[in-house]
Amino acid sequence: MAARTTRIIWVLTAVVLAVAAGAITFEVLPTLRVEWCKTFPEKRSAVAVPPADVDPKQVVVAYLNAVAARDDDTLRMLAAPSFLERHGGNGIGCYYRRLDLAWVGEPHADSSAYARQVFAVPTRYTVEMEESGPESDGERRYDILVGRNTPSERWRIIDYGNG
Repeated sequence: MAARTTRIIWVLTAVVLAVAAGAITFEVLPTLRVEWCKTFPEKRSAVAVPPADVDPKQVVVAYLNAVAARDDDTLRMLAAPSFLERHGGNGIGCYYRRLDLAWVGEPHADSSAYARQVFAVPTRYTVEMEESGPESDGERRYDILVGRNTPSERWRIIDYGNG
């Protein structure tokens, strides 16, 4: 009985080592590291949530600073639920090793299916990605859409795209 138990332990150990070797070979470990960050986010620093009456430009600045800081609490306060559902409710900053905000332009009126009042805020920032993937390190230029349905609501991030 003891010999059989020992054999089972050796077989299980061999299987675990084979899976680990395969994970390294097929670059699964970087994915696991990002998923670990999403499950157990490590906040780099806290970013203050701006008052509810700030303009769209200030919301975008605070949002990008929260992404850089991996401050998911502030991200959730500044982003619309529909945006979080489409782009991940936790760990948005996990993909970025570094995000440096270069410029945030003046908001201009836009449209979106996600809100009645919408402004596009042009941005330019540079990123260093946590892992190589479909997006390379470097400069990003996006219009970040900020919207709300009534004047009494807080402006929230609702989408982004190339402007």
